Amino acid sequence: MNKTTNNLRYRLLATASATVLLASAAMAERARADESDHPMLWVELGGTFDQITDDSDRWLPPNLTPPISNPPPGPFGAMPTVGWDAEAKISFEPANSSWIFSAGLRYGRARSKPKGSHDQSYKVTGYITSFGSKTGSPKYILTNYDFNNASRHSRATHLILDFRAGKDVGLGMFGGSSVVSAGVRVAKFDERAEGQFTGFLSAPSKYSPGEVAHVANFLAKHSFNGLGPSVSWDASAPFAGNMSDGLSFDWGVDAALLFGRQKAKLSLKTRDTQYYPPSYGATGPGIKNQLSQSTQNPDRSKSVMVPNIGGFAGISWRLPTAKVSIGYRADFFFNAIDGGIPAHKSENRGFYGPFASISIGIGD
Repeated sequence: MNKTTNNLRYRLLATASATVLLASAAMAERARADESDHPMLWVELGGTFDQITDDSDRWLPPNLTPPISNPPPGPFGAMPTVGWDAEAKISFEPANSSWIFSAGLRYGRARSKPKGSHDQSYKVTGYITSFGSKTGSPKYILTNYDFNNASRHSRATHLILDFRAGKDVGLGMFGGSSVVSAGVRVAKFDERAEGQFTGFLSAPSKYSPGEVAHVANFLAKHSFNGLGPSVSWDASAPFAGNMSDGLSFDWGVDAALLFGRQKAKLSLKTRDTQYYPPSYGATGPGIKNQLSQSTQNPDRSKSVMVPNIGGFAGISWRLPTAKVSIGYRADFFFNAIDGGIPAHKSENRGFYGPFASISIGIGD
């Protein structure tokens, strides 16, 4: 009886052991199959709705007409604060390797719609005269009026290129990915703001009311071109399903130190023209005075070192050969732009907002 029982135990143990070995072999084979099925090339396309920081100086023409009943126009020089980004990225993940090589491009554009203001007022404070009237009936001579037109618009673009090589060191017990990368970042910013003002104001005289015309033109161009080393850490952890079929929480941070040149080109021009016609009964061209003024040495250029930090957080829906992601991203470039008007003034530029992207895997 004991011998039969022992034989039965040995048979059960052998069967269980064989089952475990077969299951392990099957899981290993499936893991190898999954690894071989993992795409080596990934193409990612996406976009971001940007909010943009703007600390540029403003310019108010010094020759504005004194307001009679209408406020003067606002200052010139404001840059757009809302825009969008388009992004493209290619990643190569060699088979049976934890290395990842990538090249990415981000292009952003922002533009403020042309804004204008038109203010016009007439204030009769003159006198009544019948001079020049065939019927002798009185007529008004307007000696006090105010009229001005102003328009302004701006646009900005930025281009960011990244070339990186990274290694997936894993997240341990979380079962996700953790990619530490190093590489090179290239950044190019271009900004342009324009404004124009024209105003007229009566210049009352006792017998011959004159006219003063005020004109102002504003143009500011800011740019930065730089490149330098960059580092980044991108991580993902699944919270529903796994990394090849399910939902994951993604996050990342990056930093770069860019060496380059910032430039500023300014054109500030004003012109005032005073005109008094001949007095009643007098002949001659009248009196005309004109005063013009423009900036001196308006172009500036300076070599700078620009620190850059950024980060993102989001959620991804993962499939074996595709990924859809949404989240929030921010990038800040410190002292990148010369936004001063009377003198050099280094200013920060930041781009932050929600993003969405889709990735497609190609090849095995």
